[in-house]
Amino acid sequence: MSEKYLQVDRCFVQECEARFTDALVRLSDTICQKEGLRLCTLTGPTCSGKTTAASMLVKRMAAYGKLVHVVSIDDFYYNTEYLRQKSEEKGLLHIDYDSVETIDLDALRVFTEEIFSSKTVHAPIFDFRHGSRTGYRELEIGERDVFLFEGIQAAYPEVTALFAPHGSSSIYIAPQKSITAPHHVFEPNEIRFLRRIVRDYNFRKTSPDFTMGMWDGVRRNEELHIFPYVGNCEHTVDSTMPYELGILKPYLEKILGEIAKESPYRAKADAILSSLSGVESVPTDWLSEDSLYREFV
Repeated sequence: MSEKYLQVDRCFVQECEARFTDALVRLSDTICQKEGLRLCTLTGPTCSGKTTAASMLVKRMAAYGKLVHVVSIDDFYYNTEYLRQKSEEKGLLHIDYDSVETIDLDALRVFTEEIFSSKTVHAPIFDFRHGSRTGYRELEIGERDVFLFEGIQAAYPEVTALFAPHGSSSIYIAPQKSITAPHHVFEPNEIRFLRRIVRDYNFRKTSPDFTMGMWDGVRRNEELHIFPYVGNCEHTVDSTMPYELGILKPYLEKILGEIAKESPYRAKADAILSSLSGVESVPTDWLSEDSLYREFV
């Protein structure tokens, strides 16, 4: 399916955001009707909107008396020093953080079992600046508490196998539709690529050259470890925003304009900018404070 890029005004942006919010409200209502639910997973490829979705789910489920604890599976990474040693043993130059082998599955299993066997759980805290766990969050839990495990790894079979015995509910979020612009059809994976360029530059101080250079590896992992298993998820959320090309365009013009002429990614950058011709820019201040797009801009 495809969304046709239309003339965008503030009302159209608000309508798109309202549809997305309504979809998550309905999903929350469905999940909360599941008796005895204690675990929920939220997965999706990079730049799919997981952070915003998690926040909205927490707020809506609170209306049902649920206290939702969001747990990032990234916090169960092994220490970077250990991962670097394992990578060197395999002859790899860099750590493959997308591999399931980077996740301490034993620690994740113990934590999951604590939810059902104890009134206190200990959620690890991983500090990416130091590349190690720096401590634990101690949480007192009751019968109405729900744990929402968020991360791309939530789709990995080795991870879902840990949750399966406990009757978890699973959610997959990603752009599902293409957007037909005046001179180009942007497929869902391409939309995420543009989101990633802008997000990494804005919030991670990452150059567009670096993001473009790592994209093929990101996509390989998705095809191997995420997309084959998304059909196992109970619920799917479409995070396509029909207005989003207009939001991204001015950022991409600035960011991609910084790529040097001699860069191997200059031609790709020019192709992206050409494909956006005919798309009118959309002011960022048209976005609500809790908009999905606040993750990227």
